[in-house]
Amino acid sequence: MVRNILFVCTGNTCRSPMAAALLRQLLKERSDELGKIKISSAGLYASPGAPASPEAVEVMRGYGADLSTHLARELEEEELAAADLILTMTHAQKNQMLKDYPSLQDRVFVLKEYLRGGDGVSGPHDDLPDPFGQPVDVYRRCAAVLDKDLRALIQLLASEENSKENTENNPVENPAENSVSRQKGGRKMKIALGSDHAGFALKEEIARYLRETGYEFKDFGVFSTEAVDYPDQAAVVARAVANGQFDQGIIICGTGIGVSMAANKIKGIRAALCHDVFSAQMARAHNDSNVLTMGARVVGPGLALAIVETYLKGEFAGGRHQQRVDKIMKLEE
Repeated sequence: MVRNILFVCTGNTCRSPMAAALLRQLLKERSDELGKIKISSAGLYASPGAPASPEAVEVMRGYGADLSTHLARELEEEELAAADLILTMTHAQKNQMLKDYPSLQDRVFVLKEYLRGGDGVSGPHDDLPDPFGQPVDVYRRCAAVLDKDLRALIQLLASEENSKENTENNPVENPAENSVSRQKGGRKMKIALGSDHAGFALKEEIARYLRETGYEFKDFGVFSTEAVDYPDQAAVVARAVANGQFDQGIIICGTGIGVSMAANKIKGIRAALCHDVFSAQMARAHNDSNVLTMGARVVGPGLALAIVETYLKGEFAGGRHQQRVDKIMKLEE
């Protein structure tokens, strides 16, 4: 459940405070969990203490929201750490945040991108133009877009909350076994993809392969070759698989060793380091692996894609291998 939403724009005098004020207004009368969400805003390059632009105050008054006392704020690391969901107004703002705070990559989205399911392909088409310095009619158009998108956001959050309640009210005997393990191979699987800076280029090749062959996947980053810590990237992908959001994970670093070690620290994960096709086949058939790791400095793109293809098409053989996998999982206890 999302409990803390942070809106981010450039100066925190127009778009992000308007978004925060509108969402508070839309959620004000709700008595469910959505009504308890904490909502805030900040700017990447804000002048602390600057008021909201007069046009923003005027337009928000028409929506029943008061921005007259708003004062611009810069981003604070404590606030970033507390936020479950960080929504920017443009993809450039998102990219800047990921550059400054790469560990937040699983929580930072352009608003419109998040409404599509956080597909990781935000671009200029998702941007909400800055109305600063423009006539009040431009602010009204900006507010109308925000109002429409925030209503869609509420529907999305409500749907996620209902799904969570249904799961809690109708538990399965072993959620990890049903949502993560025993997945058949093939394109109906959902794939979580990630890398550190050393694996970035190979991750991009794998993302292109998954896209072209019709797999549903999410790229958890990184999105540049700027140095990051591989355990952070491995943990994001592994947790997404362990909690049932994705059926399989693929993580790339320089050797594949570091991300494999890190992923296997997450309960429910069976990460397999594979640098040949046979190992990939056996990882699925005998070990019921749910995360594939590889080293970009060990295998080239051609072999890597062959490994990915074999791994994703593979299926767990069960039988005598089941008791062995069960023993692996008992080691976590």
